[in-house]
Amino acid sequence: MNYKTKINRINIKSLAALGSRIMLTINKSGIPAAKEGKHYLQLKEINSLYHKAGELDDEKLVSVAIKAIYINRRVLFGEIFDYLKGLRTSPNDEVKAAAKLLFIEINRYGKNFRKLQILNQTAQYTIIIRSLSNPEYEAAIALTLLTDKFKTLAQLQQDYESTYMKHRNAKAAKVSPSNLRMQMEHAIKLYVDEVHWMAGRMDSEEWTTLKRNLLNRFDEASVARKRKPKNKGLDENTLSPTTV
Repeated sequence: MNYKTKINRINIKSLAALGSRIMLTINKSGIPAAKEGKHYLQLKEINSLYHKAGELDDEKLVSVAIKAIYINRRVLFGEIFDYLKGLRTSPNDEVKAAAKLLFIEINRYGKNFRKLQILNQTAQYTIIIRSLSNPEYEAAIALTLLTDKFKTLAQLQQDYESTYMKHRNAKAAKVSPSNLRMQMEHAIKLYVDEVHWMAGRMDSEEWTTLKRNLLNRFDEASVARKRKPKNKGLDENTLSPTTV
C-alpha cells in the first residue's frame, strides 16, 4: 500500500506513534541536512503539537478530586446544620441564642439542595458562607464551638471553585488531535516526499537508507480495518439489550 494512502487510513493513536517513529528515524540517520529543511521544522512543530493534544491529561483525577470536595462540603454543611438545629434547645441561654442566630442563616435554603444544578448549589454555599463571615456572627460561632468547622467549610468552598474553574479552563483550551490530523498528515507527506527527492538527487547510501527506514515506519503502522456489514436478517426481538 502506498504510504500516502496508508497514512489516510491509520487511526489517531497510530498516527501519533508514526510521527514519533519518523522523528526518531530522522534523528538516528546521522544526516545533518535531514534536520535542516523547512519541511523537517514544520513536521517537528506539528508533531509536538499533535502529541500534546493527544496526551492523556489528568481529567479523571481532577474529576475525582472535584467530586471528593463536593461530597466533603455537603457532609460538613449537613453536620453543622444538624448541630445548630439541635443546639437551639441548649439549656445554656447564651448558646441557645447563638445557635438560633446562626441557624437562621444556615437554614436560608434548607439543609439539602442537591437537586439544584451544581452552579446554583455552589452559589448558595457562597452566599451562606460569606454571610456567616460577617463580624456580627463571630461571637456566636465561637460560642457554639464552630470556628474551625466554618473555616474548613469556607476552604472547601474555595477549593471547589478554584479546582472546578481550572478544570473547565483546561478543557476549553485543549486542542483535539482530530483537529490537527490533516496538518500532521500533510507535514509527514511533505517530509517523506522531500526525502524521496533527496535520495534520488544525492544518490547516497545515507539518504537511501533514510528513505527505506521511513517507509518501514509506515509498514509498522496499524491500519483501521473495514467494518463488516451488519446482518440485515436479524429480527430486533433477537437482539440483546446491550446491542440496542
